[in-house]
Amino acid sequence: MALYKREDGFFVGAILANVVTTEFAILVVCFFCLLILGANYEVVLVVLFIMALIFPVAFYHHSWSLWLGFDFIVESLPKYTPFSRYDGGKEHNRNLN
Repeated sequence: MALYKREDGFFVGAILANVVTTEFAILVVCFFCLLILGANYEVVLVVLFIMALIFPVAFYHHSWSLWLGFDFIVESLPKYTPFSRYDGGKEHNRNLN
């Protein structure tokens, strides 16, 4: 039984969170290197390219957990009610006898 199964496309939000976070981190590092450190533009581009390859892979699982946490805050988990397999999905009442 898969109680916690999500619909198709559910984790597109996690991918979006990963992309947006990667772009924000690249922007922050770019501004820091160019404005604060005064680094050479070509060196900054190489650093940002390497960061653009490594950061999304490193942040992958964190973006999924953030998305699941956001979904839990918004919708919470579905409530589990035991059903019998053999009576067509109706609740099994044991107090009838």
